[in-house]
Amino acid sequence: MKINKNQEIICGINVIETILDLRPGSAKTLFVLDSKSNSRINKILSAAKTSQIEISLKTKDFFSENFENQNHQGLALLCNKRIEEQESFLDNLLEKESLLLLVLDHITDPHNVGACLRSAAAANVDAVIVPKNRSCHLTPTVRKISSGGSELVPFVVVTNLVRTIKKMKLSDVNIVGAEKNGEMDYKEIVLEKKNHFIV
Repeated sequence: MKINKNQEIICGINVIETILDLRPGSAKTLFVLDSKSNSRINKILSAAKTSQIEISLKTKDFFSENFENQNHQGLALLCNKRIEEQESFLDNLLEKESLLLLVLDHITDPHNVGACLRSAAAANVDAVIVPKNRSCHLTPTVRKISSGGSELVPFVVVTNLVRTIKKMKLSDVNIVGAEKNGEMDYKEIVLEKKNHFIV
């Protein structure tokens, strides 16, 4: 299936529900397995109709050909790519009185990044920050694994992670690093109003 370079196809009920809820204007076509029907899918179909999104009923063959290695759950959404924020996005964010940031330092596996975004959304993290090189960015797999978290938390890509961390220090952000051999339990950490976790 041919799509524009600024578009992508996302599979999975949770992330599609979130996209239709938060930014329905970015959705173009909802592909639905013609033999699939339940209350959640009917709710998604209703939301798509309300937002005047094209709905295309497809066979199992269509889903097998286009999404053979994905747990598509009988749904796929053609939509505009989620925008990755640039470093300048942090300028206004760092002025907030309370702040919670998550930095993913060279995590390259999309499943791990997706899981981190899901946890970040649950913890009301203000932004997830990754370096431009040697890290996983927002891919369809990341977005599916995040179960909608990728739509809720800004995803900031920075050129130089060390420089960004120094900038945070100058803005009085408390930096907490996770380390495999660390001796302190995370429950013992005294958090400040502005915190930044590095994984």
